[in-house]
This record gives sequence, C-alpha cells and structure tokens, in this order.
Amino acid sequence: MKDEKLVFETYFPGHDFGYTGENFHGTTVDFNRNTLHNTHSATKSIASALIGIAIDNGFISNVEERIFAYFDDYSHCNNSEKDKITIEHLLTMTSGLEWNEWDVSVAESDHDIVQFNISSDPIRYILRKPIVTEPGTRFYYNGGGVDLLGEMVTRASGTRVDRFADQYLFEPLGITRYQFQQLPNGLMCCHGDIYIRPRDLAKFGCLFLNNGVWKGNRIISEEWVTKSTEEYISLQNFHLSWADSYGYLWWLKTYHCNNQTYDSFKALGWGGQEIIVFPSTRMVIVFTGANYVVDPPCDEILIRYILPAVL
Repeated sequence: MKDEKLVFETYFPGHDFGYTGENFHGTTVDFNRNTLHNTHSATKSIASALIGIAIDNGFISNVEERIFAYFDDYSHCNNSEKDKITIEHLLTMTSGLEWNEWDVSVAESDHDIVQFNISSDPIRYILRKPIVTEPGTRFYYNGGGVDLLGEMVTRASGTRVDRFADQYLFEPLGITRYQFQQLPNGLMCCHGDIYIRPRDLAKFGCLFLNNGVWKGNRIISEEWVTKSTEEYISLQNFHLSWADSYGYLWWLKTYHCNNQTYDSFKALGWGGQEIIVFPSTRMVIVFTGANYVVDPPCDEILIRYILPAVL
C-alpha cells in the first residue's frame, strides 16, 4: 500500500502451518486474497492495540498500572519483586520473569510457550515464574506476557478479548473474517496465531500509518500510536537482523538503501508474517509465508526491489 492505494498484490501456493509436520508445514494451500493466514506473533501488535483501545475507553487507567491489580485471584503467586511489574513492562518484554522462549527450540517439550499453551492454568504458569532481572531493565521475548495483557482486557472490560477486538477494532476496520485461537483451558490466545487475510493486516498497518484513523473515523488515539511505535528499549546488543529496538509489541528498524534511510515499525510473526509501516514514504507492506526453519526473505525483497522502486 502506497499513499493508501493498493500498488502490488500477489499470492502463491504454499503451506498452512502444521506443528507436527515436516518443517512445520501443514496442508498445501493455493493461497489467494481471501485465504485466512496464520499471523503467528504478528498478533502481538494487535494485542498492543487492544490495550491502547482499552485505555482510550477508560477500562484501563494507564500503562503504569501493576499487573497484579488484575489478578487478585493469583495473589499467591505474587511477591515484592513481581509486584513491580507493570503493563508497560509486558508491552516492552521487560517483565523480568524467567522464560526460555528464545533459548529452547519450539519442538522441545520444555519450551515455555509450549508448556504455557498446554497448561490447565496458563495464567498461573507464567505468574508463578520467578523474577530473574529487575522489571523494566532487560528485554527478553515472552509470549506469555502478551496473554496476560489479553486477559487484562477481558477482566477490565467484562468482554472476552476476541469479542472486544471485534467490537472496538476489527468491525470498525471492516474486518469480518478472522479467527482467534483458543488454548485447551479456554483462554483466548493473544501471543499469536490469529488467522486473518493479508489485506486485513494491511488495513491494520494503514490504521497505524494514519495515527489511529481509518476512513475518517478514529479507532485508536494518536497518543497511543505514537507511544507504542517509539523506542523503549534498544536491541543493539542482541544483533538482530530484523530490528534495532522495541516499542509496545512493535519492532523498530531503520533500513538503508541507495544512501537513503527509512525508519519503520513492524509487526513480526514466525515464518515470515510481517506488517511493515514506513511513515516517511506513506507505505505499508504485508508479507506472509511458511519459512519456519529458514530465514524469511522479506528484508531482501524490501532492499533489492521495493525500496528502490519507491526511490
């Protein structure tokens, strides 16, 4: 999307996600513009938007609220160190809770997100984890923390998070075909796996490009869009190829092409699910894929073809 116009769109045959399949490939699919696709962790940026909408509508006061204010029924998991964890810490992946998501293969049974997904009480699973770093001081990727945010939206609004998303985000964007995934214990999954059309991911990207406005209607406050897409913690020490820093469940990266620089913020999901927003060029790019065991080629396509075309 460039200047709010669809410039290029194409689809190819590929694979749906299949956890038990070779290379995590499931059924072969002849993808087209109406095919729902698993977004994996790009869902996290949608969860961030739902927190912003909950704050905009007064269900949640602000990002400085302590998370245990919403989990009185899990007070037995709390202590003086955990009591410091705020909503902002979950949004920036700096809760300090022990977690192994980046250190253990997702194919291993002791991977924390795998254990979280199959737990009879996933909220307890994460809240009972010990603190290993001071909240707010160190980035560590923690999908379970995003599910805590989704549950906070549910508890604060009195509306299950997927229905909240439908009422306050998807319906105003004209998005009618999507599917949240539900964990075995009934918790709605917010750390990943919303199935949705790429065109609707582009709408979500355009909403943030336009500072929270879609077709003249404000859906998210401009203040939230600004706050959630600015740097909160540098990732330089991680030497990541896909990002320089992190906002509120958005990745930030500056691209370099032909002696030009392009600042971006993006939603990223395993396998090559990406919504990349370039404010300076008024551009939104969406990729989907099934590159679960190899690096997705999204950045190469961007640097070799898309950004030079913009120039």
